Amino acid sequence: MSKIYAKYLELKEKDKEKLYLFKSGKFYIFIADDCDAINDYVVLKKVKFTNEVYKCGFPENVLEDYLRVFKNHNLNIELVDNTNLNNNSIYDIIKNTDINKITPLEALKILENLKEIIQNEK
Repeated sequence: MSKIYAKYLELKEKDKEKLYLFKSGKFYIFIADDCDAINDYVVLKKVKFTNEVYKCGFPENVLEDYLRVFKNHNLNIELVDNTNLNNNSIYDIIKNTDINKITPLEALKILENLKEIIQNEK
């Protein structure tokens, strides 16, 4: 499970009414049910985030424009900066991985984490 999705589930458990807007690389994204909900107000292209979950979003340089639209619709939006979700850089992850002491499953999890970091930087 991606760190963003795990954080989304955690936040939704606390407050189901809010729509959570995640900073992901150079974009802001809504995921899962929030992706569907926001498209009732603004049309954003939906694409797969995981096999089961969709995302939609916009570039960071138009954040203020979208926040104004969300405010005009009285939407309860919370910004979530994912810099605290990806504490490790790709370099740190590779540097701190002892390939002689990990299982194949652990190696796959590391690759998934690296892939997520790279995709979020796009």
